[in-house]
Amino acid sequence: MEKGIVVAGTGGQGIVAAGEFLAEALFRAGYEVINSRSYGSEARGGSCRSEVLFSDSDIYDLQLDEADILVILSIPAFRRYQNRAKKDALILVDAVVLEKLGESEVRTDVKLVPVKARETAIGLGNPIVANMVLLGALARHSDILSLEDMQGVVREMMRVSMQEININALESGYSQA
Repeated sequence: MEKGIVVAGTGGQGIVAAGEFLAEALFRAGYEVINSRSYGSEARGGSCRSEVLFSDSDIYDLQLDEADILVILSIPAFRRYQNRAKKDALILVDAVVLEKLGESEVRTDVKLVPVKARETAIGLGNPIVANMVLLGALARHSDILSLEDMQGVVREMMRVSMQEININALESGYSQA
């Protein structure tokens, strides 16, 4: 089994960090993992994505053409990457993004899950943790990771001052489903 995840949004939304935490959690769960990232030269405010390939065996193809899972935090990212999702793929998207898109812009052959990521993050006190809200929802809607896997990575990799809010964000995303 080999699967690919694309986390996409705008620079400054924690896209690269989300990909790194996700890749580490998958690695600790026993998968072979490759993580790559791409962001525009303008960094904050530009296009940004993180790709995570994972498998229960060796990975030989380093290119992710079609994703099994998309995690989307911005309108431009949704428009740009939704067509990279396989048929029946899981797409977790910030609910604010879906509210601003036209019905004709949204695919019907995927499992689309709106998550109140930004709204929840603001309620927690920091909009930057919207990425973790979506990763919590990913733990809930997929069978690849548990909430505990993600919490463990946050506890071990994140500076102490940011652990509580990020764990709360993961839990909030997990409980929205």
